[in-house]
Amino acid sequence: MSYKSGLILIMIAIIALLGTACAAQPIEEPEPQVQVEEENHDDDITLKIDGSTLIPDVTSNLHFDYMEGITLRQALESSQMIELTNEGKGISSVGDVSLDSTLEWGVKLNKQDLKPEEWNTKLKKGDVIFVYVKTVNNEADLTEQGALILTVNNALLNSGERLHYVSRYEDNITVRDLLRMSGIVKLNLNNKQIIAVNGHQPGMHEKWILKVNNKELRENGLEMRLKPHDHVQLELVRM
Repeated sequence: MSYKSGLILIMIAIIALLGTACAAQPIEEPEPQVQVEEENHDDDITLKIDGSTLIPDVTSNLHFDYMEGITLRQALESSQMIELTNEGKGISSVGDVSLDSTLEWGVKLNKQDLKPEEWNTKLKKGDVIFVYVKTVNNEADLTEQGALILTVNNALLNSGERLHYVSRYEDNITVRDLLRMSGIVKLNLNNKQIIAVNGHQPGMHEKWILKVNNKELRENGLEMRLKPHDHVQLELVRM
């Protein structure tokens, strides 16, 4: 056998061995994706605050460790977002959001409405508390009736204060009417100029900008008649 013929036979043998090894190698299939389950809160107490489309900033879900004997009222008080009235017979504010006298915060436990006198109900593991805005007399869905929102943004202050006031819409209501109803805004004697907002008077190089639906109002803007779902904004800015 010549040298060239021997080399060819060796190469054929190597190719055959490689082919056998490849054939024996199993084909790897993609691993199935693991479905990550959401965190289970069956042993917790869940507090859901619903601002809906009116005040989405306040919408949140809070979870508490269950404690034997805890009541719904205690869960509301410990949330650090909900402030009860002095008598404890209602909710005065939620997350810096206050309501006009025709609106109130409703409370449900596992989808069942509870009146304040029932808030001493003891909770069980997995209970869900739902806090939402409703009309005082349950006349209709607030989102269908229409509401007005006043937002105060004191971004220049160290606290970065942000307040909301929600009012039910009424025919012919003006920007001035909403400001006066809120109790947040102080106007001058002829009700034509903003003096202070939540007790803060603007400094020498500050002023309050008034907007409706993100559009700045000029002179006589307080006379503007509002429409359902309008959003009035007060912002403290530097000049």
